[in-house]
Amino acid sequence: PSGSMQPTLMGNPQTQVFDRVLVDKLSFHFRDPERFEIVVFKHPLERSRIMVKRLVGLPGEELKIEGGDLWTRPDSEAAWEPLRRPPSVQAEMWRPLDHKQPKRSSWKVVSQGESWRIDGRSIEARGEGRVRFRPEQDRITNGYRDGYPDALFDKIQHTSSASGRYPVGDLRVTGEIEARPGLDAFVLELTEGLRTYRFRLPGPSRAAEERASIQVRDSGSRQGRAADEPTEELSASPYRLPAGKDVAFAVENIDDRLALFVEGEELIALEIAAAASQEASVTLGLEGEGAELEDLQVYRDIYYLPLPHQRKSWEVRIPEGQYVMLGDNTQDSADSRDWKAKTFEGKGPAYDFKVRGNFRPNGENPAQGRSQEGESLLRFRDEWGEVRWFPPSEATPGLEYSVALVPRPLIQGRAVAVFWPIKPHRGLWRLAWLH
Repeated sequence: PSGSMQPTLMGNPQTQVFDRVLVDKLSFHFRDPERFEIVVFKHPLERSRIMVKRLVGLPGEELKIEGGDLWTRPDSEAAWEPLRRPPSVQAEMWRPLDHKQPKRSSWKVVSQGESWRIDGRSIEARGEGRVRFRPEQDRITNGYRDGYPDALFDKIQHTSSASGRYPVGDLRVTGEIEARPGLDAFVLELTEGLRTYRFRLPGPSRAAEERASIQVRDSGSRQGRAADEPTEELSASPYRLPAGKDVAFAVENIDDRLALFVEGEELIALEIAAAASQEASVTLGLEGEGAELEDLQVYRDIYYLPLPHQRKSWEVRIPEGQYVMLGDNTQDSADSRDWKAKTFEGKGPAYDFKVRGNFRPNGENPAQGRSQEGESLLRFRDEWGEVRWFPPSEATPGLEYSVALVPRPLIQGRAVAVFWPIKPHRGLWRLAWLH
């Protein structure tokens, strides 16, 4: 692969890591491709070129990118719905924002916590207090290097002007907590614009009938609109954190849905309306005696960019038998968003042709060249991979137009697993199933 699927699939000259991928070419002879599968296909405008992308758009629907998310609807009469990924795919989309062993902690005390000790991704908390993730930053953004393995992080250069430009509100926070007997509550807060999402787990000191909760509070508009009454959802069954036992937790805000997990099980969830603004922050708080927190990690979701970057959204209607492909490295991927066709038509004594090919800017295709006699020529690779040479004066260029769709016959197979490279001296073990 090239770099368009990073960090899911690595193919970057900067790092000299090029994944080898096992491809299943049999399954699609018996069934159609499914949404979010990583597929291998021929480029619709350059069919000698094999590509690998994630399939996101299906035949017979409309697809939209807006606010970094994917939206779908059956036709123009229906309302847009967020396109949610299966858990196995979403797990691959989350981009960790902290190193496994950071040199400096990203967590800082912002209230009380005089007796708290922070070491990397761990917190030894005595008494009440609150910490925030990267409080020096006013929002979490789509950093280009987010999610790359630690062994490659410093080798990846900021090659995209969109890096860090867009705020990301879809976040996930994970870790382990060992509650002290006198802990009243463990509280996690995610913000998104003027909203606050408050996840609360009762501690061992609370009554046995206490239940976990999610509370949504909207502080109102900057024009002074009165704040909405908070929305609160309680867990179906009573729950308290046990004292002296490590408990894995996770909270997330993804595609207009809030969820709280304990030991991998979803304890409570709440559907919410789309937020007008995605500026986000993460805060953890303890009420009562305190607790031990380990393996804290904050993740952001992939932020899909419409192209060109100046647009706020991108939409496409998908006919029957056609599909839409996007790269996971949305900041640096040539995919359905920006494929463009270029045509040339030649009419004359020496030239009689009409060709179409994959338009690549900056002199890549078409490109300038010269014959052996020094005559100025255009070099153009057509959609079948054949290279054409002709004088610019003998060919009439056609308009550039978007080609966002991949016909079903061009899809060759699905990417199943990465099996190479293995470089222990660099801390790289590129062995993984693909989802």
